[in-house]
Amino acid sequence: MSPAHVLEPTYDALRRRLIAGDWPVGHRLEAARLAEQLGVSATPVRDALWRLAGERLVESTPGDGFRVPRLDAGDLRTIFAWHHRLMTMAIRWRGGPFPATDIPQGRDGIAERTALLFGAIAATAHNSELMRAVSQAAARLTPYRQIENDVFPEVERELGAIETLAGGASRSALLEAIGAYHAQRKAGADRLAELAKSG
Repeated sequence: MSPAHVLEPTYDALRRRLIAGDWPVGHRLEAARLAEQLGVSATPVRDALWRLAGERLVESTPGDGFRVPRLDAGDLRTIFAWHHRLMTMAIRWRGGPFPATDIPQGRDGIAERTALLFGAIAATAHNSELMRAVSQAAARLTPYRQIENDVFPEVERELGAIETLAGGASRSALLEAIGAYHAQRKAGADRLAELAKSG
């Protein structure tokens, strides 16, 4: 096992790149090449990749190494359903008003804006386990959220409406909007999976 002072920054760097969508779905993550890019030996990179595999942010196949996971439509529907449940819990448990948060519009793309918006909503529940689960689901969905504009042309407007509702007093209206958002994603999962595969 690599020492923590080398492993942690290596893990953080790889996780950030995965979440930012630096590699497409199915991309092979070669430890030696990543080690060279990060200026570390291959051992902490392999240790970090195994940790990320345990978090299901990368997949490991014997004889083939590590890859960015390729989710099929069924996997996507399951993750969207899970994300919906997490957001429902966060809204029901929220202890106060939605905090004033400046959600960037298109700075690093729709995936980042979506993750920040739902992360801010989840934070109002003041539950670290819930926050971790929301962050994990967001990380797994990033490559698919990056291509959402091709499937859901109204995604910017939709997120804007959720952001507005999150700042309001009506939990029921926010729950309804969050439910509609996830229902649409589950319905579009086949198209998202197909686009990611061909991309």
